[in-house]
Amino acid sequence: MRYHASPSLRPVAPAHPSQRPPLDETRGDYAIRFAHDQSDLDACYRLRYTVFNLELGEGLAGSERTQLDVDKFDAQCHHLMVIHESSGTVIGTYRIQTAAMADAGLGFYSAQEFDLASMPDEMTAGSIELGRACISREHRNRVVLFLLWRGLMAHLLWNKKRYLFGCSSLTSQTASDGLWAFEHLERKGLVQRDWFCATRPGFECTATDFSTNAEDFPIPSLFATYLRHGAHVCGGPALDREFGTIDFLTLIDKQEFDSRLAALFALGLPER
Repeated sequence: MRYHASPSLRPVAPAHPSQRPPLDETRGDYAIRFAHDQSDLDACYRLRYTVFNLELGEGLAGSERTQLDVDKFDAQCHHLMVIHESSGTVIGTYRIQTAAMADAGLGFYSAQEFDLASMPDEMTAGSIELGRACISREHRNRVVLFLLWRGLMAHLLWNKKRYLFGCSSLTSQTASDGLWAFEHLERKGLVQRDWFCATRPGFECTATDFSTNAEDFPIPSLFATYLRHGAHVCGGPALDREFGTIDFLTLIDKQEFDSRLAALFALGLPER
């Protein structure tokens, strides 16, 4: 059944087409491109609901009625999608926006939870913000992950950006989990302090009861992938009660990315 969202959330068409790379590739049984119409967008929102709400037990409460994960930021963003060719279903997605897109809309999603004023201006202008990343359970493999990273690289190159940032999450509403995770990350040298974005009032994690060994704290696989590829934590933990997660502001510098992988992800991609 086709869903008809409220006008306040449902975009007329995907936003900012000039900043959307002309990406359309196939690898094996998977294709990658950016959403072009409302049918594409709904497919991304449906996948997000399936992963976040049904599988992980997080997500927006209102999504239970629509079975789509949609919020007020979706209309201003680009939506990267990986399609399983045999079934025609969207099985991977990312939400992406540049600073110009954020300025033309409601701002950065991350700014709800973190004071981004601490981020250097040239870094903010030279970044793309990532969010709502997910892959269908049956398709969590290297090919799909490669295609998603290739899509991110396409967006960086097309818009001449250097940095990627966004919220990396734990599926938890227990403040001590966020504090233990932060301690674990700091001990591993993964928190940068040259500048650090404070958590906004109302999102702080405060707890006095700790029951987890920070040395062994489990970091979710996508978050761990970012860290393996050079990401640093520059804000958090932040308790997101609306979505049901604990978030850390993370940033990747393309120039510090593994040069061989960066070249592989970028091979043959269009630039402006």
